[in-house]
Amino acid sequence: MPRRTGRRGIGRRLALIAALAAASAGCAGGNERADLLVTAPRLFDGERMIRDGAVAIRGDEIVAAGRREDVGVDAARTIELPNATLLPGLIDLHSHDLGYAHAGSAVTTVRDLGTPDGNLPFRAPPSGPRVLVAGPLITAPGGYPIPIHGSDVAHVVSTPEDARRYVRSLIRRGADVIKVSLQFGFPVITFATLRAIVEEAHAHDLRLTAHVGEGRGARMAMAAGVDELAHMPCGDEPELMGDLARAGVEIVGTLHVVQLVTGCAGLLDNASAFVGQGGALLYGTDYGVRGIPPGVDIEELAMIAASGLGRAGALRAVTSGAGRVLGIDGLGTLAGGSPADVVAVRGDPTHDLDVLSEPVLVVRAGVIQLGG
Repeated sequence: MPRRTGRRGIGRRLALIAALAAASAGCAGGNERADLLVTAPRLFDGERMIRDGAVAIRGDEIVAAGRREDVGVDAARTIELPNATLLPGLIDLHSHDLGYAHAGSAVTTVRDLGTPDGNLPFRAPPSGPRVLVAGPLITAPGGYPIPIHGSDVAHVVSTPEDARRYVRSLIRRGADVIKVSLQFGFPVITFATLRAIVEEAHAHDLRLTAHVGEGRGARMAMAAGVDELAHMPCGDEPELMGDLARAGVEIVGTLHVVQLVTGCAGLLDNASAFVGQGGALLYGTDYGVRGIPPGVDIEELAMIAASGLGRAGALRAVTSGAGRVLGIDGLGTLAGGSPADVVAVRGDPTHDLDVLSEPVLVVRAGVIQLGG
């Protein structure tokens, strides 16, 4: 016969369970335990600037973040940074170096949008940024990027069935996002093939990003249900920008590299129209193209700011905005439960974006990689 437990016995058991839960959570003296507490006069949490900020870290996770007076922890170590700003680790949504050139910078997460098949599955080194990968661009026979960059970073498909098989192959080998080329001026896959790629990616909960050069590719991407554009389209396209914004298509602008490589007309006007219609303009550099610096591209951030978002909006584009599209809970924010990716810079980046190029502290997944 099962043993009955009286009300008093139940109360004692509940008290014991609560005590064990508190102990396992690392509580001591009423405060949470933390491995590291970092304080600074300013904290940008991914959305807003907070005065007199603090971030508490335990393991690879943030325990608490916000105003110093609200972050009550018992920390094994405290780092106090005068005249500094704490931020989430920055996120580059468009790179081509598997993260190596970003090591030691304020960029703690990189998405590589074009690497040879042989690099999948990819295992990021323990130091340096977190790396997400797309694998090769899916393209038509003779399509971009083959005539410009060769066939190593491209995979040719000729039919919707070919496309579906290849997308499944990428997924099996650990691709985090699927990328397709819609660069007109070169052969481009059919709309039916593009739809097959979109359907297969979405069936496996993966985003699809499209390399485009101008309005024709952007319209094709939007009609097929592509999630984001890998570049801001060239040309005078205010109506298209409104359509993209209303359709929820996000744009990783790479404004600096597009300006450098093409000098295209209407670039900033398109960015401003897109932002003005509520479109999500996000940070990515296309690092690997000549003229784009490793680490943080301040010129890209300045162009995002000039699109109408301002410097605070540019910071959101490179932190919480970029993090939101990667599917990692809390990435790009400083909040309890977020990944412990924290950087500190001297001064206030909402006044001077240049300070982001020289961090004084970089923590990635709870490990100090610079400073401290």
